[in-house]
Amino acid sequence: MLSEPKTYPVRYPQSAYTTPTEARAAAVTFDANQMHIHLQDGRTLAVPLAWIPSLAAAAPADLAAVRIGWDGLLLYWDPDDGPINEDLLVATFLQGGQFTP
Repeated sequence: MLSEPKTYPVRYPQSAYTTPTEARAAAVTFDANQMHIHLQDGRTLAVPLAWIPSLAAAAPADLAAVRIGWDGLLLYWDPDDGPINEDLLVATFLQGGQFTP
């Protein structure tokens, strides 16, 4: 025999929650194994350097030459400033799917 379903009060309405709709970089830092993309909305993405061969093989000083473009949507390294020639869309690391340039 089925019992009556329980109901519980909802403490906060849906409108009280924050759900980001886009990812824009504010800063980028590196440690020995990961690139940390600090987003404008307070989140931080940790991306393994092994995912990006040109970054995995780079020296720390070359990694630090990263620039943020397109109002936070793009991370890039200018090949005129060092050995890395890479353009990365921040949203790529949130999609969880196959990246095809």
